[in-house]
Amino acid sequence: MSGPWPLLALVAIVLLPGEALAQRRSGGLFSGPVQVGPRVGRDFENKAWSIGGQLAAPVGRNLELRPSGDLFFPRGEGMGWQLNGDAAIRFGEGGGLYAGGGIAFVHPDDSDTETGYNLFFGLSTAPPAHRTKGFIEFRWTFVDDTSPFRLALGFLYRL
Repeated sequence: MSGPWPLLALVAIVLLPGEALAQRRSGGLFSGPVQVGPRVGRDFENKAWSIGGQLAAPVGRNLELRPSGDLFFPRGEGMGWQLNGDAAIRFGEGGGLYAGGGIAFVHPDDSDTETGYNLFFGLSTAPPAHRTKGFIEFRWTFVDDTSPFRLALGFLYRL
């Protein structure tokens, strides 16, 4: 297995607290409220705007599953899409700063779907107790020796 997967797995195992694992065994899968919301972004290398959505589901004190999907609208070309299976580690008491990565399924206009991986970091702009949280995220997707940079803005709504 190559790439960042072994490192990401090791970080997740080290940072996932033991009491969260005990809670998972006795109760539901998630250790806190699930959040969902829209996002918009700009892929600067491909000169494409994007619109999409994501889900944030905590599975430990500082670890979240963050699946997401986006539609891309490059200038002068047809629409493409990307689906992501990401996880993020939250830092600090409020968890405002986060970083993570995961798998990406990318389908450019009139092309085959390709598999790659994501690396990202971001900042949530609201205290943990707020029902709606804005965020800004800096994201790279690595597919076929390219790594376009994307800036995403959005919000998550606690269910």
